[in-house]
Amino acid sequence: MKLYLRILSFVKPYKVIAFLSIVASVFFVMMNAFSLWMISSLLSTIMQPDKITKFSPITESSTLINKLEFYANSLIGGGSQVDQLKMLCLLLLGSFLLKNVFFYISNISLAFIQNRMIKDIRDDLFEHIQNLPLSFYDKSKSGELASIMIRDVAAMRVAFTETIQHLINSPISIIVLFSMLMLISAKMTLITLLIIPVSGFIVVKLGQSIRRKAKRSSIQIAGVMNILHEVLSGIRIVKAFAMERFEILRFKKENFKFYKLTFRQAKLSHITTPINDMIGVSIGIILLWIGGKEVLTTGSLSSESFIRFIIYLFAMMDPIKKLSNVNTKIQAGLASADRVFNVMDTPSNIVDPKNPVILNKFEREIKFTNVHFNYEQSDRPALSRINLTIQKGEMVALVGSSGAGKTTLVDLIPRFYDVSSGAITIDGTDVRDMSLDSLRSLMGIVNQDTILFNDTVGNNISYGLQKSDFELIKQSAKAANALEFIKQLPKGFDTIVGEKGTRLSGGQRQRISIARAILKNPSILILDEATSSLDTESERKVQNAIDNLVKDRTVIVIAHRLSTVVNADKIIVLDNGILTEIGKHDDLIKSNGIYKQLYDLQFKDRV
Repeated sequence: MKLYLRILSFVKPYKVIAFLSIVASVFFVMMNAFSLWMISSLLSTIMQPDKITKFSPITESSTLINKLEFYANSLIGGGSQVDQLKMLCLLLLGSFLLKNVFFYISNISLAFIQNRMIKDIRDDLFEHIQNLPLSFYDKSKSGELASIMIRDVAAMRVAFTETIQHLINSPISIIVLFSMLMLISAKMTLITLLIIPVSGFIVVKLGQSIRRKAKRSSIQIAGVMNILHEVLSGIRIVKAFAMERFEILRFKKENFKFYKLTFRQAKLSHITTPINDMIGVSIGIILLWIGGKEVLTTGSLSSESFIRFIIYLFAMMDPIKKLSNVNTKIQAGLASADRVFNVMDTPSNIVDPKNPVILNKFEREIKFTNVHFNYEQSDRPALSRINLTIQKGEMVALVGSSGAGKTTLVDLIPRFYDVSSGAITIDGTDVRDMSLDSLRSLMGIVNQDTILFNDTVGNNISYGLQKSDFELIKQSAKAANALEFIKQLPKGFDTIVGEKGTRLSGGQRQRISIARAILKNPSILILDEATSSLDTESERKVQNAIDNLVKDRTVIVIAHRLSTVVNADKIIVLDNGILTEIGKHDDLIKSNGIYKQLYDLQFKDRV
């Protein structure tokens, strides 16, 4: 119930439209009840052609049903039966016209609210995911997140497109029609009430089972999407190792599990309607027998009243059936909502402080003071006892074997992660006290895994900037040694690079990424193995560009190729998360430590 109420909380911005829909629903139900009364009067007129309509005056002893009959007969008039038939037809036409006008107003209002609700939920979910720290993505699969964003939110939409409408219209219809049944015959109405709980019990039990299976289906389709995402992303590797058949069988296995879950869910969903229909027919037959006996033998119920009762009873079965089916759809929607809100409830621990410091420029130093860091999923510290100062204008190189903690160390500076203990300060201000926007605006980052968007070369270079002059884009490309190959592309800077930049070579993608960082003109430039995808010639050219950028800029370089960092002002050697050596190239060679070992391994064939 709490979960459903949380979903309905998204209606608050549209409460005026919701009120309009409810008012329209009430008028729709009233006109529907009126039209049913007119239909029963029409049937009575046709079935009893010799009947004379009597206008019994209203007295203090008159029941409500007598008063309704008097007002209805007044509308029909006291003319000939042909005249009465004519008036009945006109009243029916008018009531159905008004009923459908109110029905449209109610439904279009609800359709607006439903679609805006789902849009708002998807917007909020995407915004929340964007603000979650990298630690969330470390333990979440992209296929699962895509499944939640698209499939589960869509499942909520399908569910509540039906349910919200019926949860407003159906209860109002049931209340009004039930009231009419009580007025006509309280005895037969109470008999109906004894049978309905059986239907309710069956529907609730089926709904609970459907919810469990719907949740399992959502989890299973996320598994299918993960396989699909992995295979499409790594299709070159799949083909290179001739693993097509293996991946096909893996996909079919997961897809078959999904099929079994959805089919079980479908079997339960489709059994609900036949059960409700049989219960409804059983109620109708029992009442037909009891009411028919009263009309034919005891005379305690008039034939006209009996006709009205049967018409209202079967009219009430439709909203009851819709309301019972609502539970089935709600349970499926709640299973998806549970997964959506689980993500939305994931806290973001990388946030701005209450009174953030705005740092507009970097002036002196970046300082690590006794920094420790652990990844959530690991017991072994990724960094331990890091004490380090990086002065403005320095080119600092981080070296070490894979897993030594180089990338982790630079990820702590822009607060992709927060330190487990210790502190990182920029010009004396702890990065945790700074505005995230101002902190990250100081930095340009080129990652080891180059990320380009399915957009033009120019837009990829200017990514993150509101406006950028074409000449600046061109100059940045030139500085990154990318201008020459860009000019050779079919549309130059307007060439679409493809998903993840697949239309460019690895070296070209890397240089576009470097140009993007250069255009940002950051005070701090972080190059995470930025030359790893380049051939020797391109590496030399990019290295020259990096050397030109060092002036008035702090550059932090992570590199396995030590040839790119021999001219660094400071080389920092990490081993298993511990800072073991620091100094210039020549000094570290002389010290005969880890750096010397790494250097000898890379250059032993050149001696």
